Amino acid sequence: MRISSGGSGLLGLSVPLAVMTLVVLGAPAAQAAGRAQDDSRPPYQLSYLSVGPASSPAGLPQVTDAAGRTVLLRGVNVNGLEDYWQNSRTPLAVPYPVSTSAYTGDQCPARNTAVESMAVCWFDAPQMRALGYDSVRLAVSWSLLEPQPGQIDTAYIDRIAQVVAWLKAAGMYTIIDMHQDAWSKYIYSATGEVCPPPFQSVGGSREADGAPAWASARVTPACALLGVRELDAAVQEDFQRFWSDLAAPDGVGLQEHYASVVLALANRFHGDPAVAGYELMNEPSPGFVAPEVMDQVELFPFYGKVIKTVTGAVPDFRQLVFIEPDITRDITDQSNTLVPWSVFSSYPNVVYAPHVYTRVFTPDANLNAAAGTPYFFPLNGGYDSAVRDAKSLGLPLWVGEFGNGVPDDETILRAHYGYADAYGIGSSLWVWKADQSSGFSVYHGPFGTGSPFPSDGTSSAVACGDRSHATVLFIPAASQGVLTAQGAAVETVDVPGGRIAFAFPRGGDYRITLGGSNPPAGCGNRRADVSAAGTMGTSFAGGAAALPNTAAEQPNAAVAAQLSAVVAAQLSAAMAAQLSAAMAAQLSAVVAAMAGLLGLLVLGFLALRAFHRRPPGIGL
Repeated sequence: MRISSGGSGLLGLSVPLAVMTLVVLGAPAAQAAGRAQDDSRPPYQLSYLSVGPASSPAGLPQVTDAAGRTVLLRGVNVNGLEDYWQNSRTPLAVPYPVSTSAYTGDQCPARNTAVESMAVCWFDAPQMRALGYDSVRLAVSWSLLEPQPGQIDTAYIDRIAQVVAWLKAAGMYTIIDMHQDAWSKYIYSATGEVCPPPFQSVGGSREADGAPAWASARVTPACALLGVRELDAAVQEDFQRFWSDLAAPDGVGLQEHYASVVLALANRFHGDPAVAGYELMNEPSPGFVAPEVMDQVELFPFYGKVIKTVTGAVPDFRQLVFIEPDITRDITDQSNTLVPWSVFSSYPNVVYAPHVYTRVFTPDANLNAAAGTPYFFPLNGGYDSAVRDAKSLGLPLWVGEFGNGVPDDETILRAHYGYADAYGIGSSLWVWKADQSSGFSVYHGPFGTGSPFPSDGTSSAVACGDRSHATVLFIPAASQGVLTAQGAAVETVDVPGGRIAFAFPRGGDYRITLGGSNPPAGCGNRRADVSAAGTMGTSFAGGAAALPNTAAEQPNAAVAAQLSAVVAAQLSAAMAAQLSAAMAAQLSAVVAAMAGLLGLLVLGFLALRAFHRRPPGIGL
């Protein structure tokens, strides 16, 4: 199904047939009064969350509310506050305004096409809530929180608070995520730098964010093996500097600076139960220490240090703290949790929050994309190992990220929600809105805001009432009027913050317009409410459990380069034993191939150090 947009009120989507698409009708600026009325509704009552006794099918400790009831945080990641590298002439500029004044009233900054993310605006919260989400993992950046050593930018924290308030008004919890990708946007190849093959210069269109420039010093040139961001010695050097707690320019340790930033967030939000908690670092890389050692001697002790800093300075602190293993767990479905979490901290409200990307970033997915070989990582492997890890740590389990391209919605995505339901755990889909995310986003651009306009599409026929394959439109409460449809039947459902319309194309071209006078044809005697939605009803109750993605996946041959030495080190004999004899033999071939990549990486790095050239006046 293809939906094309010709203005600024709908999301244009490009997805294969039989995948439910999600589009949104925006509110015109003239209806600000209607939005203000919506915002004046009695606020939702969100209580502080904590860790309660073990229960659920997995037998794990549970996240509970003030009444002791289990809370399943089923949400979505939002990346519109991140300080991304820009694919533009000003790559280090901040992508979107930090000042809250840029978002007051009905204001929403124009789309910045140099980054994949969208600015977070007032209408996002009711859209998310209408789709059944109860929480947001809100990615924020160290580089904006502490742009200079020891200087906390309160304007950026005000911006975070603005988004938290929008989500709270919609009845949603926020998990504030200290996000990073490839350590920092300040690791890049300067003009004139040369990286010998198979290394590639670092720049152009990429996902890089996290640490400020002053925390990104390095002596290693920025050159990524086959263009893969984690296979860049400069990235791992900066991680190792951090794990070794080297001094920042002001003489204070890097970890102490980081802990002070988390403390600044806790000082601002510890009195707001709508902030469920804080995730201490997204996808930490191991640096130059083997992952099986790093988690125990560097990563988890660092988490304990940050928690001690916060609880020591904020005596009444009681929110959740989310901790991740190192990133190799995300691409191997195996980790190295060997001792209980109590060894590192006595703080009780800690949640284990790994990511699960089985058959997306695991080695079999890389081989499948590069050579068409069959998958051999079991779909349940990421969840089974995460449950084992959580039991070893004695912590609740919450999957902070998962996702896939649209072609895998019926298999991988449905499996994610199925395993989460089977184990009774919460999770957060990556990501809410993006233009360049290869299909991982719920909404996929082009985007816009302003007056609604027709939604034009071309589709094979979708059976009337088949909501699992319908085109889905969200209409905010401020956008009043009757929907008119040509070439499609439509059913509408009232939801918090507006309406949802399910469109069932009859085959061929169709158009849906807001503001008509004649209601469109429905589906006979079907009740147009959530209870008649089949899977949609259970999805709302369980936190959007069946929502697929909405953009075509673009295979990237370069992902094969993720078969690195780091991955090879994690493909243990225990994993091979879980596979059949045939798959174990195939896995052995993969390990051998990765061992070859390891040698290539070592030789390439030595060559890089020997032959790397810089323009005059730029030293290592």
